Amino acid sequence: MGRQVKCPYCETKLDQEDAISHQKRYYHPNCLEAKKNESQDYKDLIEYICELHGISRPTGMMVKQIKEFRNDYNYKLKGIELALRYFYETESNPVREGDGIGIVPYIYDKARDHYVTILNVEESVENAELPQEKVVSVLSPKPKKIKRRNPINISTL
Repeated sequence: MGRQVKCPYCETKLDQEDAISHQKRYYHPNCLEAKKNESQDYKDLIEYICELHGISRPTGMMVKQIKEFRNDYNYKLKGIELALRYFYETESNPVREGDGIGIVPYIYDKARDHYVTILNVEESVENAELPQEKVVSVLSPKPKKIKRRNPINISTL
């Protein structure tokens, strides 16, 4: 059993031998992956906000709003980005100067429902079983032979 270290992500102790070293810190393998994903989500969100507003870096107000949404509302970074994409791209609302990203709390749930619906539809299409094509062969009926009776001769009657 090696030295005990504390994972900075989940704040639980683990053996140094079992931990993964990253930037002079020791992480659980899952925690390190989650930290990297979160970091990438933050970069994606910042990049989208800058692209949306036509700026090189977000304003202090925008960074404060992101922090507030994460701490007060427990919103995920990817969820904030998707909510903004839903509001501006899907609903085609114009970007207004000086507004920041304050619309997020008002549309977050609606955007989440929208994307959950999309995922459910994609999943159902993926799992759907397409019916086999039925081969229908049509046989034309053969004409029946009609027995012709001899005409009745009235004179013989």
